[in-house]
Amino acid sequence: MSIRLRLTIYSAAIIAAILFAAGMLIVVLFPRETWRTLDSALMEEADTTAAALSQDQAKDATLILEHLSRETDLGPGRRVLLTIDGRVAFDGGDKDSDLPAISQGATIAHVIDGGLHRYRFAVVPLRINGQAAWLQDGVNADPVRRTIQHLRHTLLAVIPVILALCVAGGYWMSSRALRPVNEVTQGLTGIGPHDLQQRLPAPRIQDEAGKLVEAINQLLARLERASASQKRFVSEAAHELWTPLTVLRSGLDVTLQKPRNAEESRAALEQALGEVERLCSIAEDLLALARLEAEPSPERESVDLGEIVREASAMAQTLAEAKHQDLKLDARQGVVVQGSARDLRRVVLNLLDNAIKFTPHRGTIEVAVTREKSTALLRVRDTGPGVDPVELPNIFDPFYRSRSANNGGSGLGLALSREIVRLHSGTIEASNRAGGGCEMLVHLPLANS
Repeated sequence: MSIRLRLTIYSAAIIAAILFAAGMLIVVLFPRETWRTLDSALMEEADTTAAALSQDQAKDATLILEHLSRETDLGPGRRVLLTIDGRVAFDGGDKDSDLPAISQGATIAHVIDGGLHRYRFAVVPLRINGQAAWLQDGVNADPVRRTIQHLRHTLLAVIPVILALCVAGGYWMSSRALRPVNEVTQGLTGIGPHDLQQRLPAPRIQDEAGKLVEAINQLLARLERASASQKRFVSEAAHELWTPLTVLRSGLDVTLQKPRNAEESRAALEQALGEVERLCSIAEDLLALARLEAEPSPERESVDLGEIVREASAMAQTLAEAKHQDLKLDARQGVVVQGSARDLRRVVLNLLDNAIKFTPHRGTIEVAVTREKSTALLRVRDTGPGVDPVELPNIFDPFYRSRSANNGGSGLGLALSREIVRLHSGTIEASNRAGGGCEMLVHLPLANS
């Protein structure tokens, strides 16, 4: 069932309920108010007449009753009946009217219908010359009943028409309201996986539909960037894998083409082993990236970042000593973060590996762990050549290597580090130091924040 049809059905149900409730109120309240108005006027005339008849000075009672029986202000017909001690003392007006059944034991004035429900009577008890009497003042109520009946018939005829018009109007309005959604649907249908650069036309009015189109265009822009990044990643991954495989294959082909002594064979095997190790490194980093994408929420446990840095620094100390570099460590204890100790250790090792790789012999590498309010800070500084300011925004992209990298590494270390830090709700940034060298700064939220 379409949204348009559902909206029409819902609106029809609501309007029908409102019309039914309004109709019931009119059917109940209008007759009640109409009868109340008539009864009040009828009872007022009857009370006034009874008061006049009860006075000792009211000698001409017949004249008063005859005048009342000729009144037509409350209806087209009138019937006035006065009984004293059970005998009729006066009977004037329409003799064909239906008289009410009066209970002789009643002692209060009241309004009652006639026997055939044509006339309506105000019955008032009174005393005339010390004798009990009843004054029955009636009026033809057929016009009132016809008015009420006409109102009911009108409502029965008008309410379905109003409902039908409201349903038709609701169907038309829902069509108009959903037109932008249909336009968005048609526009999205024409955008294929290779047409992500297309955008939906912006509506003239910035209403809810305009916000929807804007959000979809932003989503398309993100998808376009993600698709381009994925294509670039696949192309660069294929290139990174193709190069060592080509070198490995060429070396093996050359080795097999002519006889070699043991020393030459060993050199060829060592070269092949180096390429295989490079392939393994690339494959390991690719698998790590794939694992992080498959597990968007890393293992959460309280880990001491200072202890992780000390362990990673001890592992990297051998590489630093090989280049006669001074690795200075200032890792405070008690800087606890929530996350995976394995992944965070990998981040520290990647940063230290980069720092050792780009720092010249007898250079200095500084590693520090501190806290700042609710954030843990990891700094890795080196005294290398730094990074070209033009390249700084790109060094965290997969397979990106700066011009000073000398084709070393896979180009995935910093990209992997950024992804791990992001999944730990942190940030990583690189900058050039004023005195030369590069600084990597990692922000991670403390466990108690």
